[in-house]
Amino acid sequence: MLSSVVIRPSGTALCGEYTPPGDRRITHAALLLGALTEGPLQLQGALESPDTVATRRVLAHLGVCFSTDTEGWLNVSRLDGKLRAPDVELDCGASLDTMRLLAGLLAGQKLSATLTGDGSLLAQPFAELAGLLGKMGAEVECLGASGRPPLRIRGKPLRPLKVLLAQELAELREALLLAALAGVGESQIGVAATQADHLERLLKHLGARLQLSGQQTTLAGDQRLRGKRLKVAGDISAALPLMLCAALLPGSDVQVNHAGSNPSRMGLLKALGRAARIEREREWQYGSEPVSGFRVRAGAAPSTPPAFNIPPNLALTLLDDFPLAVLLASQAHGVSRLRGAAALRLHAPDLLVLTAQIARAFGADVETEDDGFTVHGPCRLAGAEVQCAGELRLSRLAVAASVLADGPSVLHGVEPQALDWLAPFGIDAPASDSCSAP
Repeated sequence: MLSSVVIRPSGTALCGEYTPPGDRRITHAALLLGALTEGPLQLQGALESPDTVATRRVLAHLGVCFSTDTEGWLNVSRLDGKLRAPDVELDCGASLDTMRLLAGLLAGQKLSATLTGDGSLLAQPFAELAGLLGKMGAEVECLGASGRPPLRIRGKPLRPLKVLLAQELAELREALLLAALAGVGESQIGVAATQADHLERLLKHLGARLQLSGQQTTLAGDQRLRGKRLKVAGDISAALPLMLCAALLPGSDVQVNHAGSNPSRMGLLKALGRAARIEREREWQYGSEPVSGFRVRAGAAPSTPPAFNIPPNLALTLLDDFPLAVLLASQAHGVSRLRGAAALRLHAPDLLVLTAQIARAFGADVETEDDGFTVHGPCRLAGAEVQCAGELRLSRLAVAASVLADGPSVLHGVEPQALDWLAPFGIDAPASDSCSAP
């Protein structure tokens, strides 16, 4: 449930430990692949949030079973070893990832389904994905106006697809790979920039044969996946608001445990390393995913990192973290140019515009560009009253800005996941009794 909260920052150092929840992207991908494996897929540390619960709910209508054993492993398996046609519309809630990935998975299955969701999801554009799946032979009809959901999908035998996605369409890649997995022949799905490869790593771990060449994935269809045990890496994006605040608050000393350290998700962490000392203290492997322990130690005096630039070809390494990058740039000395964020404009509402609005409300000097931001720093942050629109990335930006600001802030429409690191570090976030929302 979305909430309105008041955050009163202490202005003091942050000291302690934090273990982030399971990675959202990995959890989504694992649940969907678990619907295709021969034998159960067993997960430990999978994220439980409204959007991953939406994925589990729609999979249950497709005949996927979920159970938890005495050791806490979540077992994902198919009833009777196959997916079944649903007898209701599949409600994806507000989860864009659920609808997008499920559309790819169902495109090649021998069944028909209609995917729907709440008002915010029904405003998202799906025409590009429907068109690409159509080139593979699927029947995907957008029942809403201007290529928007609900989506009616009739599974068909799929042809191979060879495509190089523009950077702003990179988030369609995983849905196309899931479709290719059910097809016949060899598909080549490329993206014109560096992007996270969680799905490819999971596919390899479950026995799929694929080839990676640069940013192109070659995947043969009609492959069998084997159920295994898999620990889900902690979400580095969930830890980054804490790490950013710790880097900028003098005297902070924070330990982050078991966070995913996939190289394709380290974009913001590299920039943050200019503000404070960040060390990797341990390394693990969860399946095919690298996992690390991080320690962030700030100096005794306030830190003003140098301005930094994000070129378009590296932007996808911090797509989940672009709003936080804007906040960091507002505390840096000089002019930072952050480019390659055009994908944020494809959301409804426009996340690029909302990021700038929230940052400005706290006092940041931010200009929006067609594909990113120009930020002038350093700026003094003051408490503000802002609307986060129920969006996790915007909520993480607003929470971190509130902790760094002078004075209390009132945040409306906050995604609760963005608040989970506050209490362990003594930061109170009581419900707001404010009756207005900007």
